[in-house]
Amino acid sequence: MEGMVRGVTSLLLCVGLCLAQGKPPAGVDEALRARINQFFQFMVDAKYRQAESLIAEDSKDFYYNGQKPKYLSFELKTIEYSDNFTRAKATTLCETIVTMAGFAGQPIKLNAQTSWKLVDGEWFWYIDPATVHRTPFGNMTPGTGPRPPGMPASIPTDGGFAMGKIKSDKQALELEAGDSGSVTLTNSAAGPMSITLTGRIPGVDVKLDKVNLNPGDKAVVNVTTHPGAESGTLSIQVEQTLEVIPIRINVR
Repeated sequence: MEGMVRGVTSLLLCVGLCLAQGKPPAGVDEALRARINQFFQFMVDAKYRQAESLIAEDSKDFYYNGQKPKYLSFELKTIEYSDNFTRAKATTLCETIVTMAGFAGQPIKLNAQTSWKLVDGEWFWYIDPATVHRTPFGNMTPGTGPRPPGMPASIPTDGGFAMGKIKSDKQALELEAGDSGSVTLTNSAAGPMSITLTGRIPGVDVKLDKVNLNPGDKAVVNVTTHPGAESGTLSIQVEQTLEVIPIRINVR
């Protein structure tokens, strides 16, 4: 009996340590990653009916009625856990075809955010009702009511009104080979925005410290050059508007 108590106590201490360190208990992260990868593979294969088995019961109506994406490829980037590792938000870089003037049907990579919850020991995709009507201008619901701040007074005839909500403090960096520098991006929209880095410059390392920005949030683009690095232009893609923010890197 004493050995059993010690075993249970050790298990509880191990779980408590995992929580304190911000790391999920053994097996939790692996199980969620497997479910996320399975879900997005169904999207790539256009097997939308098979994906129903991964949808939470309270979100199936959203899934049935919503538009199904067609992805060409995907890469799971980050997972953020909450509620003692029973809830999670995943960011996945997905390649898709955007039907939009100027893109000519070319594939483009965008960040897709999904929410997951643990139900009876298994992870399920779900929709948070609080985020259903979330836009760059804040939460919007059908019907009449006060216009959210930043929303145009009349229905626009083009998407220009939504552009420019992610602002960069620099348009270019002047660096010697081997130097480092940074550019700060700020979300001035009334709602959340997501960004991703597209393209690479030979000999230049680039890291984003944050890809999901709430209103007023800042993201730092850290740039490090190596011997033999070339000059070039970085492209930061804004998921919600498909806007591309260019940052010129001049290596002297």
